[in-house]
Amino acid sequence: MQLLNPYLDLFQALPGSFRRDPLLPPSATELLMPDWLALKATITRHFAWAVPTDEAIAAIRKHTTGVVEAGAGSGYWTWLMRQAGLSVAAFDLDPPPFTWTEVHCGDERMVRDHPDKALLLCWPPWGSGMAANALDAYGGEQVIYIGEWMGGSADPHFFTQLVSGFDCIEVVEIPQWYMRDDRLMVFRRHT
Repeated sequence: MQLLNPYLDLFQALPGSFRRDPLLPPSATELLMPDWLALKATITRHFAWAVPTDEAIAAIRKHTTGVVEAGAGSGYWTWLMRQAGLSVAAFDLDPPPFTWTEVHCGDERMVRDHPDKALLLCWPPWGSGMAANALDAYGGEQVIYIGEWMGGSADPHFFTQLVSGFDCIEVVEIPQWYMRDDRLMVFRRHT
């Protein structure tokens, strides 16, 4: 399945120095480059923090036919999942003026109304209880987490909850911004 994915096209057209070298460990050196941070912030605000691929969307589709996304931002991942035929309910506390597809105004508690769908969290806010609150409210069986593992997004409570209640059943590598170490991970609730 070939998706229309202008974010991936843009990302691949950027200089190689914008992408993470997987042979180097992530670091905070990007904090010393304000121009770089401003450029990345502009791009990620318009699209998403994580760069999706056809393989990432196919992995989601392999595990579920429906997704509820909390903290959907511009709705870019939702837009791609809908292209792939998935039913998606997308929510954000403060959706931006431009969205790629319909994103409803609502916080993480909205996921409780969708236990039949997989919960998707893409780079939930670092140091915030949003992801943990979403997991508390969620009554379904699958969680799709996109971000860095135990760092850079969410909070320690979220990761503790996730590991204690769910098993990781698939990991999908995605393109990574300079000094980031994110990936897509699919979890299934312990039986």
